[in-house]
Amino acid sequence: MSSQERTLAVLLEQAFRIKEEVAAGLQSTQGSAQVQALSCKLLENHILTITRIVKQLSLDIQQALEKQIAQRDSVASETTLAVQQLDQKNMANVGDLRGRVACDASIAKLSADVSSRERKMIRLQQEVAELRSAVDARLKELEA
Repeated sequence: MSSQERTLAVLLEQAFRIKEEVAAGLQSTQGSAQVQALSCKLLENHILTITRIVKQLSLDIQQALEKQIAQRDSVASETTLAVQQLDQKNMANVGDLRGRVACDASIAKLSADVSSRERKMIRLQQEVAELRSAVDARLKELEA
């Protein structure tokens, strides 16, 4: 950027110098053809210098805009990639959660089955205990 600024400064300096020479030539009291030709030549040089300055500025602006567009496109591309990666991770996490929910449901069903079986077993143990008591009582009656 500093070389562009130096180039621009040199072109501007030339333009102002030529402008001053043209102004001095036009203010000259001598109206000779030679002075007028020199003034026209200086004016032409001034116009060319200004044109170069405008072209240089245009080129600088174009390069700066192209650089900004490239940076913006790069950022947009990186953002899109990051969003896609997040989406993939989220989809994998949703799949994991579905598996866990199914597993949790199976565990809950098994837990309910185990609880039901435990209650049945406790009832059966109570019945066995009652039957034993009845058998023991019956045996005592028979012995007596």
